Amino acid sequence: MTESDRRPTGRTVARWVGSGALLGCVAAAALLPVLGPRGATDTSFALGVLVFGFGVATWGGTVGFGDSMAAVQDHLGGESGWNPEGARQAFAVLTWVGAGWSAAAVSASIALVGL
Repeated sequence: MTESDRRPTGRTVARWVGSGALLGCVAAAALLPVLGPRGATDTSFALGVLVFGFGVATWGGTVGFGDSMAAVQDHLGGESGWNPEGARQAFAVLTWVGAGWSAAAVSASIALVGL
């Protein structure tokens, strides 16, 4: 398999973005009675961006230092099962979930608060 064969398909990305959007709506709905419409959507957006930013930052770190971490693990004889490909995939999932969460929070803000 080549590197391009292991990239996620559009359906996979859409599933993770949709999961993030569902999380964003649930978070905003749970916060709505406590914080009101503006506070709930603002907090949900902040949490979604936090997940998105963590995913992007750690994905970038894995791309940059993944081979070095694998070499250290081999040198020390570690058997954790960690590999750079799995780590990149996990943090890409976090990035897509955060993107969907943020988009849902923005949509909920427009629907509940208005422009």
